[in-house]
This record gives sequence, C-alpha cells and structure tokens, in this order.
Amino acid sequence: MMGLDMDFSKLQPQDVLDLAIFAEEEAHEQYEFLAGAMTRHGAREVADFFHKMAAREELHRQQIAERRSALYPGAVANLGNRALWGVEAPYNVTPADTMTAGDAFNIAMAAEKKAEAYYAAAMEQALPVEVTQLFAALRQSEVEHQRMLEREQARRSS
Repeated sequence: MMGLDMDFSKLQPQDVLDLAIFAEEEAHEQYEFLAGAMTRHGAREVADFFHKMAAREELHRQQIAERRSALYPGAVANLGNRALWGVEAPYNVTPADTMTAGDAFNIAMAAEKKAEAYYAAAMEQALPVEVTQLFAALRQSEVEHQRMLEREQARRSS
C-alpha cells in the first residue's frame, strides 16, 4: 500500500529517518493542497480542518528531524527529497477544481493509511531502539489521524 517499493536493507538508519521527514513534508503539503481546494469550493470548515491536519504533519516532521539530528549529528543525507516519494501522498489526485469534500477526505485517508504502512514496515528493520520507538509513536499517530478523518467526515455527513 506504500507509494513506493522500499528495500530498507539498502538504507542506513538515518536514511529511513530522512524518508520519514520527506513523507511528513509531503503530508503537510497535501493537507495544504486539500485545504486550498476546499477553500475555493467555499467549504471553509473542511479547509480549517485540513489546515489543522497540516500543522500536525509539520509537528511530526520537526520531531523526526530533531531525533535524526540527535542520533546522527553531522550525518550527510544519502537521499534527496524527490518531488513525490508517494509515502504519504497519492500519485494521482483529483484536480482541485472538481474535488468534493468527500474526494478530499478519501485522498487524505488513503495517505494516512500509506503512512501507517510505511512506519509499520520501517519498524521491522534493524534500527536503533530510539528510532523504532519514534516510528511506533508515529504509526499510532497515523492511526489516530485516520480516526480523526473518519469522525470529521461523519460529522459532515450527518
């Protein structure tokens, strides 16, 4: 379900953290895109919700970056931040001008599930315990994000 097939055995532990940073950046950008699309459609409350989700993703990015700096001070990045890794963002997105709130929630849910799968797969690797613990917490956060999306979408449907 991840956006890319990942062979973690070829990565250094800091690379796995770098990918997680990129994924959280991707998620932040995606939620801002969804918020913008909902703003254009006059769905201000939905847009506000997506802005809040974007802020959560930015917080995760900061947490991972801080952990990476603490664990691997001065370690050079081996990976570049590609425009789209596809860990926590879809490759194909409904154009903003035709996107409904339902589309936006579905896109966000798919992304959160991909992120959960990424963290679950990463946790199975031979990583320092601190990284595994961080990924366990982030995986749980992705599950909570799914619940938040479900609750918000249900609230809008009722």
